[in-house]
Amino acid sequence: MLLLLLGTALACTLPGIRSTPTPRPAPTPEGDAITFTAPYTFDLRPGNTIPGTQIKFVQGSEVYELSINGLQAYRQNGDSLAWRGIIAPGVLGDYRLRLQSSFRQPLQAQGEVTLTIFNPSPVEIPPTQLPPGNLYFSNIAVHYAVPVERRIPGTTLVYEGQQNQVAELSGTAGYPFFALDDSLLWSGKLRENVYVRYNVRISDLDEEWLELQGTAELWVEE
Repeated sequence: MLLLLLGTALACTLPGIRSTPTPRPAPTPEGDAITFTAPYTFDLRPGNTIPGTQIKFVQGSEVYELSINGLQAYRQNGDSLAWRGIIAPGVLGDYRLRLQSSFRQPLQAQGEVTLTIFNPSPVEIPPTQLPPGNLYFSNIAVHYAVPVERRIPGTTLVYEGQQNQVAELSGTAGYPFFALDDSLLWSGKLRENVYVRYNVRISDLDEEWLELQGTAELWVEE
């Protein structure tokens, strides 16, 4: 019994031996749409509209008058502002916001926006070709788990496998080899009116899969 307990303790403490392997995330699914969730803040001033939506701030200082889909609405600080609709061809926006005001900043709509891009067809482009876009979303957290011979979602990159902790990616005109913990920058078009830039890092890889974590930016032309 003593030897059994000693062996178990050594298995838990010796380097390279794991008693309970860390579970891996499920592969990121591929489909006819790709979704991004972006943090969002917009300053509200009388007469302006939250870009891409039909939420218009009319006036007010404590009780705020707004127009939502053409209907009059009254809100107070902390109240919700929800809107869902097509913000550009092939792009659905789901806005989950709240009114926030303070003495130090103007009235703001704060929260997050979930963007669904339908029928994406990624094309790689140089970063210098990215347009300003009248709808811009940044600091979008991404975390992808990609099996070997599968494409990284929203890109043209395909994980071809690894050797000595160096991943090989096809589907790019650039240098295709990335070591564990390397950063990976990729820019492209998802649709003719939707541009994306990824800034991710290789967080794990082996012969069967690749894991990436980082952020993305989206430019959407209405």
